[in-house]
Amino acid sequence: MQEMSQELLSLFGNLFQERFFVAAAVRSSQEDNTPQANQRGQLRVLRLLLAKEPLTNSQIVEELDIRPSSASVLVSKLEESGLVKKAASPKDKRVTFISLTDEGRESLANSRKLKNELSDSFFENLSDEEQQQFVVLLQKLLKNLNDNSSKWDNRQNWTEFFKSPEGFNPKNWGNRHF
Repeated sequence: MQEMSQELLSLFGNLFQERFFVAAAVRSSQEDNTPQANQRGQLRVLRLLLAKEPLTNSQIVEELDIRPSSASVLVSKLEESGLVKKAASPKDKRVTFISLTDEGRESLANSRKLKNELSDSFFENLSDEEQQQFVVLLQKLLKNLNDNSSKWDNRQNWTEFFKSPEGFNPKNWGNRHF
């Protein structure tokens, strides 16, 4: 079993050395990656508006749990980029509603499409059944890592691992960083 687990760890290591794959996986976890709104906060506002528009600045503040000044800056940047628009409430001119523009919707849709194409291309050589099995296996692996994380929370365990002949210890790395 140890040989197989070492082989798996090595294969994951090789996968993580593929910069394009790692970058795509990280960006994919951020969901919508519009070029105009590559800031995390801006993406959160765009996704929120897509789900619940129109919203006021106060509603954005409440939903995203951010400061009013931060929401104002984010909305202004998105408005400058042409991704959102502001409009006065017909009932109360003191209230301003914020909503997505057609360009904002299109940008989110295009980024989702690109994300789907990218993930499909990464896993196209696996059948649907194999992909489902892979999902189940990765979920089990993540659960196991979470369940056993306390074992590796102790920095001393890492230090001992990196000091050991079996561990990786370039130039006493474990001693300097732990």
